[in-house]
Amino acid sequence: MTNHLPECYFLYFVIFFFFVIIILCLLAERDHGEVLILGSDKNWFEAQEYCRTNHTDLVSSSILKDCNGGYIFIGLFRATWSWSDGSSFYFRLWDEEYYNTDKKLHNCSKLTENGRWSTDDCGEERPFICYQGKYHVILINKNRTWEEALYYCRHHHHDLVTITNLDEQRWVQEKTKNATTPYVWTGLRYTCTLGFWFWVSDEVVRYKNWASPDQVNECDMSGAMETGGEHKWVKINDEEKFNFFCSTT
Repeated sequence: MTNHLPECYFLYFVIFFFFVIIILCLLAERDHGEVLILGSDKNWFEAQEYCRTNHTDLVSSSILKDCNGGYIFIGLFRATWSWSDGSSFYFRLWDEEYYNTDKKLHNCSKLTENGRWSTDDCGEERPFICYQGKYHVILINKNRTWEEALYYCRHHHHDLVTITNLDEQRWVQEKTKNATTPYVWTGLRYTCTLGFWFWVSDEVVRYKNWASPDQVNECDMSGAMETGGEHKWVKINDEEKFNFFCSTT
């Protein structure tokens, strides 16, 4: 009988070595507060949808600078190259194989075995890396008044979403494509007594993205975001029923 034990040991070693590399890269919390999560085989678009639904997005930017090994999908997409989560594309770490002629037709990206980047067919099924940021929101496809949405978020998640800067605005508006209403409720509320807008999380409204800043403020108004166009904020009577965003952290 042929002895296959040496071959088995070699296979076990390869699998063990691969997962040690991945674990070292993915299971440590980064200085920026992100946690990296390795996903099972999916094509690039399925991986993006999975990450956005269950975490924050496909991994991007300099979060990858310390990662090693394996052909794993990351968040870089060729349109003019841009990251899935909208972050800046200043940091680049292309592998030599990126410059191969046959790679020019591929529009998705992956890590190579040496931890650098190359392109890949978006329809190829590979492992992928999500990241879980400190800021995470979830779209609720239920039609609720603003107050009903507030109670839903506080009971099932954390709170209605707060948007304090352009990066958070981009993260939220990326998820509006799955909304079923023309607007989605946010955590913006107008106090008629004191005459100003505030976030239900107690954040001051410094960053603003109003569609019509000069619109008259009225009692019983809350803030919603357009699900199309430029995703501007609008002031709407809070008895209207829309989808809404909850924050989970």
